[in-house]
Amino acid sequence: MSTGEQDLESPNSTDEAIEGATAPVAGTETEIEKPKLDLDVKITDVGPCRKHVKVAIARSDIDRQFQDSLKEMTREAVVPGFRPGHAPRQLVERRFRKQVSGQVKSTLLMSALEQLDEDYKIDPIAPPDLDVEAITLPDDGPMNFEIEVEVRPDFDLPAYKALVVNRPTKVITEADIDAQLNSFLERYAQIVPKLDGSAEVGDYVIADIRFERDGETLNEFKETQFRLQPEMRFQDGRVPKLAEALTGAKAGDTREATAEIGSGSANPALRGQEVRVEFVVKDLKQIRLPEVNRSFLDEIGFDSAEELREALRGVLDRRLETQKRQTMRREIMDKLIAEVPFELPKDLVGRQEKSTIRRLVMEMRQGGLSDVQIRAREAEIRANAHESTLRSLKEFFILAKIADAEEIKVEDDDFEFEIERIAARNDESPRRVRARIEKEGLAEGLATQILEQKTLDRIMEYIKFEEVPLVEEQAVETLDQTAASAEDVAEAEAAAAASSEDEGEPVS
Repeated sequence: MSTGEQDLESPNSTDEAIEGATAPVAGTETEIEKPKLDLDVKITDVGPCRKHVKVAIARSDIDRQFQDSLKEMTREAVVPGFRPGHAPRQLVERRFRKQVSGQVKSTLLMSALEQLDEDYKIDPIAPPDLDVEAITLPDDGPMNFEIEVEVRPDFDLPAYKALVVNRPTKVITEADIDAQLNSFLERYAQIVPKLDGSAEVGDYVIADIRFERDGETLNEFKETQFRLQPEMRFQDGRVPKLAEALTGAKAGDTREATAEIGSGSANPALRGQEVRVEFVVKDLKQIRLPEVNRSFLDEIGFDSAEELREALRGVLDRRLETQKRQTMRREIMDKLIAEVPFELPKDLVGRQEKSTIRRLVMEMRQGGLSDVQIRAREAEIRANAHESTLRSLKEFFILAKIADAEEIKVEDDDFEFEIERIAARNDESPRRVRARIEKEGLAEGLATQILEQKTLDRIMEYIKFEEVPLVEEQAVETLDQTAASAEDVAEAEAAAAASSEDEGEPVS
């Protein structure tokens, strides 16, 4: 029980005395400390990160607040036959009792919630589940209410200063620059019919695609064009051996492969399952790269082929740094998550899926990944939305706890520096970047990203590294389609929208 009654008796006990009291001197402020409520509080755990709180507000607090609110009402009430503020108090009470009762209830609820936060450090991560209309202000006895709140997980601070982490290394070679040059030239390439030969990695395939399970068609797409890469990702899964299935195919051929459906599929029956995917090849196309001559170099703003290659080396250097940081971050977080396991409620994870996807995509853009890489990773995140969001939330809570221990905060200068960095990379003005972040509601996500990065930088000051070769990622093709039907997707999106409106997004 939390107690702390204070008797705040006014020296003027009548309304007339209050009315005639001396006004405070202009330009000065007088702060009266609010009395603490006499609360009887019972808190119980009712699930992962969820607490049930029962509160009883003492009768003495109700009576005091009622008298305070009635005095306020008496000073302002307009009653026929009386000048404003001069109606008898008993008449005001009878006439405005319902209104005063509502004000008393709201004031007591607000004060009780503030006191709960101060005295019990519940640390909610979402607004409490509170039905205000169901709470009544009793004529006798205490005022009771109950709430359920989602709270931050409780776990011990991990031993983040004692980690040993692999640091990937790679020497950029001329062959790497050749490959990056081809990738760059593809922006200016022509896609032309492939009249001879069969499908090879890098070619474009036009095919009818059909997803099937137990002989039943799940979804299908006619004459879809995609690039033949080792792996294909779509919005709720992937085909891990695409090149193996389609290499050597010609127009008119039918090939099949196995698709793995992710946990984020709109159709619950497909989640985690394997389904058959059929490709009916209609046509083949190939890429014709432009010649790197004087005319082309002038068009793209370079004086020589050597200058272009040097610029591409810089792109590879920056991308390598991003890959190294991402790999080290992944290993650091793997070890921290394993050290401090904790559960999160499923409804919290479900509500966070959209905001998590937005934030991860923003991080990828800021990390300098290409549009192709971002689309592939976004598809992977969407296909496994629950796991991606669960991990992202665990990272958030662990890094936030370490940030508290290290007294790391996001300052205004950090925010401005990040905006300027984004602006420089995208060749935009900081003002325009700032306006876009505010318009799209990304400010809190950016602040969270900055805090996490500052915390990771601090962790890296403590840990030991072991050098290992960088593992290269294979090329991936990405489609906007899903194995689940359009009807399943529409139903899932409608349900998610309704849930978002009801619950909000509790974590940045």
